[in-house]
Amino acid sequence: MDKKWKVLVTEKVGEAGLDIFRNAPEVELEVALGLTDEQIIEKLADADAVLTRSGTTMDEKKIEAGGKLKVIGRAGVGVDNIDLPAASRHGIIVINAPSGNTLAATELTMANMLAVVRKVPQACASLHAGKWNRNKFTGRQLSGKKLLIIGLGRIGSEVAKRARAFGMEVIAYDPYIPHTKADSLHVELMSDLEGAVSLADMVTIHTPLTEETANMIDESMLRVFKHGAYLVNCARGGIVDEAAVAQAVRDERLGGFATDVYTSEPLNPGHPFLAEDIADRIVITPHIGANTVEAQSEVSRIAAQNMLSVLRGEPYNHAVNLPFLEQALNGDQRMYLSLSRKIGLLAAKLAQVRGSAPHKCHVTLRGPLFDDEEKRLANKLRPYTIAVLKGMLEISIGTPVSYMLAPLIAKDRDISIDESYGEPRTYKNTIEVELETAKGCVSLLATITEEGRQRIVRVNDYWVDFVPSGKLLIFQNHDRPGVIGKIGSILGEAGVNIANFALGRKEGSGCARRARNRRRDGRQPQRRAHQERRHGLGRHRRLHKGGLRT
Repeated sequence: MDKKWKVLVTEKVGEAGLDIFRNAPEVELEVALGLTDEQIIEKLADADAVLTRSGTTMDEKKIEAGGKLKVIGRAGVGVDNIDLPAASRHGIIVINAPSGNTLAATELTMANMLAVVRKVPQACASLHAGKWNRNKFTGRQLSGKKLLIIGLGRIGSEVAKRARAFGMEVIAYDPYIPHTKADSLHVELMSDLEGAVSLADMVTIHTPLTEETANMIDESMLRVFKHGAYLVNCARGGIVDEAAVAQAVRDERLGGFATDVYTSEPLNPGHPFLAEDIADRIVITPHIGANTVEAQSEVSRIAAQNMLSVLRGEPYNHAVNLPFLEQALNGDQRMYLSLSRKIGLLAAKLAQVRGSAPHKCHVTLRGPLFDDEEKRLANKLRPYTIAVLKGMLEISIGTPVSYMLAPLIAKDRDISIDESYGEPRTYKNTIEVELETAKGCVSLLATITEEGRQRIVRVNDYWVDFVPSGKLLIFQNHDRPGVIGKIGSILGEAGVNIANFALGRKEGSGCARRARNRRRDGRQPQRRAHQERRHGLGRHRRLHKGGLRT
């Protein structure tokens, strides 16, 4: 290719990643270390991709300056230094390498656990100072102690394996992982954090920094700790209240504390962990969790390979700001993804006709296709809900919306999103969408038949059966003679042919409310009453004009 992609590397990364770029003929690699923010902004102007570590802050200003940026790579796990919403709004994919430094972080955790109970750094410093004071450094053993792991993900799981090898009893707190995973690790999963903390001789943290985990270990939680217990944090700064932890060590409520991460890095001279009176019970390291030769090589390789795949338009992994990878879905999942967008479009259009915009979207997924326990426990929106949002927002905005942007736009518009999973009812798999507006609710129920045909089977309280394709005319009327003929005449005069017609009726009401479509087995579909859904729609026609189906 004549035009090469420019890849900017702003920090020292493993050679394995750089070699991937060097060996790609379509890439122009520029390694520029030690740049100021202004210099980075200048170089980003013509960059297609940028690879960083934690030392480069990719804020909104830098992202806006990178008008050609397609991908930002992080040679590591944490992306706290990257403005993810800004990247998403500019259509920039953010890549990290979550598995590359797992073992490095795991081993540092074990090293810190041993160091804090055996006072290894303090003993080393004492010996360097010319002293021989063995009695001062009497420590504790890990064997026989109860370890609480907060966060049983990749690193937490590896810590659990090694802690059990040390003879520790391991319990864990993680509301987003299934019991089956804990059982496979021979770990007792606790449902109450305070209760778990009160039992532990040592606590180690392995969670991301989120709104939920920020200052999770604060003064009140520290008072729950068993007297003399140890605390280790090799996860992220900001999860522990640093001043409160320092005071707990000072008061000897904590037997010791070890950490590799801090709320603000590097440490300022007045940081509570640098206080001399607690130096003999605190182990601190300068964020070296991923600093092994092996880890740096692996994270740079993973990040670079996926960045190159993004540039080439090939399948890639570890996109932090993408809600899902469409290429990873199977055929059935893709069909339901398409259906989800369509019912989002239709529901939003019905709400628009009423003259009211939705302020809440609730999606209910039923059936084995959607029974993804890991995603449910991780509290992540599934692709189908995001596709509903995409379709819904395309009606209100009037332009296509990417899957990446759909949740962000919904948040910006104060549209609350609620997703739930339920057991299947009449149909094997269904997607139900409910939009709440100031003028009432709009709801749709949809499924895909065994033959692979998309069907809308309920609109509000009306059981119907139609294919969501082409141009649809949906109307409600009182059940009086001549209405259908009149509508047909009006459409015929306008040159519009009727491709399909379906009627939903509520028995004995005089108003068309539900379609009474029979299944193959001859039984009636289930009827479900929904409170708040009183504005039903009883008939629809799929139309095509001039004899050509649209």
